[in-house]
Amino acid sequence: MGKIKIPYIKIPGGGPASSPGGAAVGDALWRQIRAEKKKRDYVFWTFILLCIFYLAVSLVFGDMGYLRLRTLKARGRALKARVAEVRQENGRISASIKRFQGDEFYQEKRAREELGLAKKNEFIFIFNGPEQ
Repeated sequence: MGKIKIPYIKIPGGGPASSPGGAAVGDALWRQIRAEKKKRDYVFWTFILLCIFYLAVSLVFGDMGYLRLRTLKARGRALKARVAEVRQENGRISASIKRFQGDEFYQEKRAREELGLAKKNEFIFIFNGPEQ
C-alpha cells in the first residue's frame, strides 16, 4: 500500500498556517467551520425534536390516536351491552310467541287483557282511578 496524499488547501489571504499571517486566517476559518457545524447541528436537532413532538401529538390526538382508541373501546362496550339486551328481549319475545302458538288459555288471556275482548254474555268493567 502506498501513502495517502492529502491535497494542499490554499488559505485565502496568506501563505501556509506556519507563516505569521496564515495562523490568524486559519483560526478564523476553523472558527467559521465550527460555527457552521454548530448551526447545522442546531437545525438538525431542532428538526428531530419537532418530528418527535409531531409524532407524540399524533399518537395522542390524531385520527388513529390514543383518545380515539379509548372512545372506540367505550363505544364497543356500549354496543356489546346493547346487543346483550336485544338478545334477551328477543328470547322473551320468542318464548311469548311459542307460548301464544301452543296455549289456547294464554291466547284468550292476552285477548282479554290487551284487546279488551269478551266471550258471549260477559261484561267488562273499566274503572277510572288509581289501581290498588
